[in-house]
Amino acid sequence: EMAAHVDDLEAFARKVAEAGYTTAVVLGMGGSSLAPRVLGSAFAGHTRGLDLIVLDSTVPEAVRAVEHRAPAGRTLYIASSKSGTTLETDALLDYFWGREPDRRHFVAITDGGTSLEARARERDFRRVFINRSDIGGRFSALSFVGLVPAALLGIDLRRLLEGARD
Repeated sequence: EMAAHVDDLEAFARKVAEAGYTTAVVLGMGGSSLAPRVLGSAFAGHTRGLDLIVLDSTVPEAVRAVEHRAPAGRTLYIASSKSGTTLETDALLDYFWGREPDRRHFVAITDGGTSLEARARERDFRRVFINRSDIGGRFSALSFVGLVPAALLGIDLRRLLEGARD
């Protein structure tokens, strides 16, 4: 099913890179941050995409560390929450929106009809990816939760999905 979205995901990643972005920060907790973290670690230094940072902590030192690694004006923030109501993700989104309140720097990945979707549309985020609601967060690696960060990293999505299919 996700193979039908590969061209769109690759075009999105290309446009983001062409716009001058160098870094993507996933703001998520639990299942919404697990696949991006694994993909970022497994493919670090082996792709030509954006640098990927996963922030799944509200500990002030962790947030400050991301601030230091995420260049202003060249960072794309990805709020990822299947339920769209994850308190920590909401807090991180509000924090980074306060730091850089420009819709072009923000993307949301969530299920349809969530408060995160409503906020993203209200603020006119660069993009809102609506995930299938019948996929739990910890099983969402091959949904938009994992594939949007994978595309931004520059991972060959067709090959990734073919491997999963096999």
